Amino acid sequence: MSLRDLRLRRGWSQEHLAEASGVSVRTIQRIEGGQPPSPFTVGALATALDVAPEAVAGTSAHLPVDDRPANDDAPPAPAPELSFPDAVRQAARRWGDFEGRASRSEFWYALLAVLVIVGALAAVDERLGAAALTLFLIPLAAVGSRRLRDTAQSPWWLLFVFAPMGFVIPLTLMAMPGKVSSTDDA
Repeated sequence: MSLRDLRLRRGWSQEHLAEASGVSVRTIQRIEGGQPPSPFTVGALATALDVAPEAVAGTSAHLPVDDRPANDDAPPAPAPELSFPDAVRQAARRWGDFEGRASRSEFWYALLAVLVIVGALAAVDERLGAAALTLFLIPLAAVGSRRLRDTAQSPWWLLFVFAPMGFVIPLTLMAMPGKVSSTDDA
């Protein structure tokens, strides 16, 4: 089944799939045109469409290798901005994914959701708040890593949170707008 068929089966436009997956509309157009998707793109699209990665990875397998369009090596575009529910849903769905990109809205809305949940639980009992914060550390690190990658910064900047007042540096970097970068391997 092609990516177009998977998308249309859900009744989604290319723009809606792009917003739900964090993949650019142009990339979706290229894949639907026959270009093979990258492994990151396969994962993002499979997660958004709620299908196995093989279903997305095989979308261009029907084309002979020589007939596939050449990769124009276009740099990845910044992640699209999302609404609050979509951003929290995307962050929850990709809770352990440290690769790829996250928009400003995805990071800040996810952080806001975590702060509200942890604050509410801490108001009930400090131990509940501490336990919830501990549970949310990996998802926050994952969305923070993706956010830093979207700003063309290294995810290693997150290590500053372990220094006194060090959280200011990564949070400042995460407030920057997304940039087109030549690689996502930073």
